[in-house]
Amino acid sequence: MIGLAVAMDAGAVLSLCWSAAGVLRPKSVPGGGDGGRSVAVALIGVSLILLSVPLWSLP
Repeated sequence: MIGLAVAMDAGAVLSLCWSAAGVLRPKSVPGGGDGGRSVAVALIGVSLILLSVPLWSLP
């Protein structure tokens, strides 16, 4: 189960980095600064972290 928790945390970190890159993209780029999609990806990352917490306590 530790492997699954590590994989979920790695996916969460990647999605949080992707959402941060989407928020920080300059407005001059066409389609830049799309906050709605970035917030959705950030929420997916946070939910993956919260779902992996109980897996860390399993033997």
